[in-house]
Amino acid sequence: MIRKIAVCALLSLSVLIAPAAAQVGFGMDMGVGARALSFAGNHTAAANDLSAAYWNPAALAYLPVREFQFSFDAMRTYGTCGITGSRVVIPPGAVNDDFRNRYRLGNAGAMTAIPTVQGGLTIAAAFESPKSFDDFSVYEYNMDGVHYEENVAKYGDLNRFNLAFGVQIAPQISAGLALSVVTGGSEAVYDQKKDRAPYNDMQFNHSYLGYSTTLGLLYLPTGYLKLGMRFHTLMNLDVKETGSYKYYEGVPGVAGIGRPTVLSELKGKAYVAPNGAIGAALTLPWLTAALDLRATLPYTFVLPNENIAPDLQARYFKMGGGFGFEAPVPATSLVLRAGYSFDECDLFQIVHKFGENDEIGWEEIDWEEGRGFEVLRNKHTLTLGAGLFTSGLGLELTYAWQTWGIAHTDGVRRLEQIYNNHRLMAAIIFRY
Repeated sequence: MIRKIAVCALLSLSVLIAPAAAQVGFGMDMGVGARALSFAGNHTAAANDLSAAYWNPAALAYLPVREFQFSFDAMRTYGTCGITGSRVVIPPGAVNDDFRNRYRLGNAGAMTAIPTVQGGLTIAAAFESPKSFDDFSVYEYNMDGVHYEENVAKYGDLNRFNLAFGVQIAPQISAGLALSVVTGGSEAVYDQKKDRAPYNDMQFNHSYLGYSTTLGLLYLPTGYLKLGMRFHTLMNLDVKETGSYKYYEGVPGVAGIGRPTVLSELKGKAYVAPNGAIGAALTLPWLTAALDLRATLPYTFVLPNENIAPDLQARYFKMGGGFGFEAPVPATSLVLRAGYSFDECDLFQIVHKFGENDEIGWEEIDWEEGRGFEVLRNKHTLTLGAGLFTSGLGLELTYAWQTWGIAHTDGVRRLEQIYNNHRLMAAIIFRY
């Protein structure tokens, strides 16, 4: 009940970039590995290092090496927010934009090839952080003579601890499987004021634990062409939500007098729509080129009994694709890379089904909480990267720029948010 009250308060104020404190949530697919990032995530057929455990575990079969890899990234995300409406006035000096910094361990792990009579076999173990829940919005405006300040900040990741392998099942074909323990969480903090006095203080934390699988296939019709396929599916993911909600009797010009903080705790299931990709890679002495096509399945595939309205994005496929290039610099150990991707923005990257307890059973997912949200700008990703390799050591550096935007309309106000993310990733690779 408390969670429903808090959600109603949030939706009435219309401050959410997505209904993240409720049952659906927005996030960012981050991918894994510096080389893959420099290809703008178009790595299904081009994967040639430990990150293949994520992009296509079948590619591990053709990597007859021992490898240790670590990657780190730093991000700065700028958000520009706009609010319009017949009763809305933006006062002079209003703050409607902001930025957030973030530093992360992208992945770490090792792989080893095992000699066999029948063909290649490689096993990998790795930590990966492929999904981020980072999100924020900042609004300041006047409506009906009342001054509002609304701030939302959300941070978190969904991580995988993988055991993966790739094996040749024919001279030119390999198959792969990654079994993953999935863990992680997010923290969302809501700070709202009326006439400079506190109005609402809310915080919601989600923690996740479960498992998933990734399937992969790779076909090498010639020595320079690769065709690949991967499929990610979350098999089981438990979620625990803890929340606190404090309402203030705001008095204009006077610090609010807060009611007692109310705490809530719920347990349930979390769902991520299955997604996959097909890709091709052309490998020549002077150039490697990769092309990917991606799709995220509708939630009707994983939750066939859910009543999802026909006009909600969760009912439909989300598509994407892109390309990447890698070229060696003659007479050096340096390679240069670049990539571009386009992906339809997904407003339902993760959904929650909560229950009060086992006796009462699970509530239905309230898909209507996603109503009123729309995509302003689909995701565009541009990348540049470089790699320097010696006999057993590799250093990789990649810069990526990504932009996207969404909006929410509640009948009184329209909130628009455009985001630009700048990301720098470095990776260290040891091979012997």
